[in-house]
Amino acid sequence: MAVSGRARALYQRIADGIRAEIADGTLGPGARLPTEAEIADRWDTTRSTAVQGLKVLVNEGLIISDRPRGYFVRSRRPMVYRPQGEFRKRPLSPEMDAFITQMAQEGREASQHIEVSVIAPPRDVRERLKLDEGELVAVRRRVRIIDGVPYNTNDSHFPLVLVQNSEIMNPDDIARGANVVLAELGYEQVRALDEIHIRMPTPDEADRLQLGPGTPVAVHLCTGYTQDGKPVRTVVNVLPGDRHVVVYERSKPQLASNPTIRPAGEDDLDTVIELWEHAASWLASQGIDQWQYPPREERIEENIAAHECWIVEDDGVPIATITVDDRADADFWSPEEAAEPALYVHRMAVRRDVSGQELGSAMLDWASQRAAAQGKQWLRLDAWKDNGGLHRYYGSRNFSHVRTVEAESRRSGALFQRPAGEVRGAGPVLNTRNA
Repeated sequence: MAVSGRARALYQRIADGIRAEIADGTLGPGARLPTEAEIADRWDTTRSTAVQGLKVLVNEGLIISDRPRGYFVRSRRPMVYRPQGEFRKRPLSPEMDAFITQMAQEGREASQHIEVSVIAPPRDVRERLKLDEGELVAVRRRVRIIDGVPYNTNDSHFPLVLVQNSEIMNPDDIARGANVVLAELGYEQVRALDEIHIRMPTPDEADRLQLGPGTPVAVHLCTGYTQDGKPVRTVVNVLPGDRHVVVYERSKPQLASNPTIRPAGEDDLDTVIELWEHAASWLASQGIDQWQYPPREERIEENIAAHECWIVEDDGVPIATITVDDRADADFWSPEEAAEPALYVHRMAVRRDVSGQELGSAMLDWASQRAAAQGKQWLRLDAWKDNGGLHRYYGSRNFSHVRTVEAESRRSGALFQRPAGEVRGAGPVLNTRNA
């Protein structure tokens, strides 16, 4: 039996009704709300109950009280805050600060107030900068103002020992950016750790930002590190929730410049099977019936034991597999062809989340060079007869179609080869690790 929730108080229902009208645009930005007396009459209640409902919306930051004129829907024009923009290159001698430039481009009037002081850092900053007790920091405290309203604070903390007597100590705007100054001092930041906390503001934050009651803030803590992992700057950005939209841009991560290829070991059987099944699942989703059968574990185990099965890793994570041996399949290759020294490719599979980066081409180049190093004449493979897309793939990677063989109970049989040692040069170079 369902239990009904507790009925909402009348003042809450009044707030709900007005909030809905704001949400659907009936009451637009700057619109004047009905008076307290009109709301009380509409809801058949007292004026004090109407005032309670209005206070809920004031505390939520949806409306403002402008006595004696009344209550008005708050006009919101949020600032788009992009944390990832920090490391974007900017001119060494820009005409204006990046923040002011951004606001000017949006047709808004912006300014900022900057103070610089030397302080004992708060614990969260000290821990992030890995400072000892008693070490001091230089802090550049900024209040950013848009259209006459304080929009956010930006307090940048630097270990004093790194920046004393530098431009960072001056309470003026650094148009080219403090990051550039740090780099000029020998502390270039190459990595940043971002943390975002949502909470109510402290009294100091509410005062600096002139926040009304009930306005939460997002606190963006950003710590910058040098190439050797040294933290050199921690920034505390306080962003009122009613004035900001936080936008992160994300892109598909690229492979490491030189992924590693290594022989699969006894413990890698499950990894090879997972990569194979992952590829088979994707083929099925494309309406291709290739590999739609259980993996032949015994054969994979034999290849692993013979050091013929290989795994490609990116930062230690398996992302692809390939098997190469020198045994011609008698169902496909003639005795004369089998007598020619060749290396044969089997079970090449790549994870879909690293597709499009020519990893398959890189593995074929690796296999081609391996074949040449072993004195082989050809790099060969047999492909699924009905997979025309795969045939075009191999053709574009310098393989010649030898012929297509019809073998009993075999769905594969499209035969391809290219000279050993020939490489296409696309994709990453694979570093071979034999141990």
